[in-house]
Amino acid sequence: MLKKYLTKALLINVLIAIGIIIVLLIIVQSGLKSYTRHGESITVADLRGKSFEQVKTILTDNHLKWEIMDSVFDVKKPPLSIVDQNPKPGSKVKEGRTIYITINATSAPATEIPDLIGRSSYKYAKMQLESYGLVVAEPVYRPDPHLNAVIGMEINGKPVTRKTKVSKGTVVTLILGDGLGNSRISVPYLIGLRYDEAQFKLRGYSLNVGARVVDDGVTDTSAAIVYKQIPAYGQGATIRVGEPIDLFLSKTLPAGIEVNPDLYDIVDTIPAQ
Repeated sequence: MLKKYLTKALLINVLIAIGIIIVLLIIVQSGLKSYTRHGESITVADLRGKSFEQVKTILTDNHLKWEIMDSVFDVKKPPLSIVDQNPKPGSKVKEGRTIYITINATSAPATEIPDLIGRSSYKYAKMQLESYGLVVAEPVYRPDPHLNAVIGMEINGKPVTRKTKVSKGTVVTLILGDGLGNSRISVPYLIGLRYDEAQFKLRGYSLNVGARVVDDGVTDTSAAIVYKQIPAYGQGATIRVGEPIDLFLSKTLPAGIEVNPDLYDIVDTIPAQ
C-alpha cells in the first residue's frame, strides 16, 4: 500500500515538474520573440543621392541608427549627399540596426599634377590625370613634330607643370603635338615684353614657351619683363614651328638692356623644303 502511494506521489511530482518546465519554456520563448521582434523586419530604403539631413530623418522614422563609414569626393554629386550604404537598399533588418553610409565631402582634396610633358601619349596622360581625380578636357593641338605627344598642360588657359597642387575635379587641358612641325619662321623679337604678352605672341606664331628663368623678387610672373631669350633674335635666325623659346624674366628691365619695339612684328615664314 505504501509503495503504491509513493509511486502515485512521485508520478504527480514528475507531472508537476514537467508542467512547470513547459510553462517556463513558453514564457522564455514568448519573451525571446518579443525581444527579437520575431517575424518583424524593416526594409532598408535607398539612401543614395539623398542629402544627409534627409537620410537622418528617414532612418530615425524607421527606428534605425546611422554611422558615417567613409567620405569620398565626386564632383558630379552634391556635397553631403549619400554615395553608398551598407546594408544595401532593399535589405531586411531589425529595428535598431545601424546603417553605415558613405558621404560626399563638401570640398575637394588636393592633388598634384603628374609629370607628363614630353614623355607621354594622349591616351596615357588622360588615364594618369583621371587616376589623380582630375577631369580631362578636349585636347588642344599645336604645331610640333611629334603627333599626339603631350607638349604642355593648361588650367583655365594658363600653363601648369608637374607637382602643381590643384583640387581634385579640376579640369586640365592637354596640349598635344599635331605632327606638323617642319616649317620654319624667323625667331621673333620678345625683349621688353611682359611674360603674358610674349606668351600670347608665341602662340600666335605657333611657337611654345620653353624654360622660364625667373629672377628673385618677381612676385607676379605674368607681369615680369622678358630681358633675354634663347634662341635670340637676329638677322637670318630661324626656328621650327612648334619649337620652344626659353625666356628670362625680371621684375624690371635690367640696366644696359635696350628695347627696339620696331622689331616686334617682323616674323617671316620659311616653307618646309
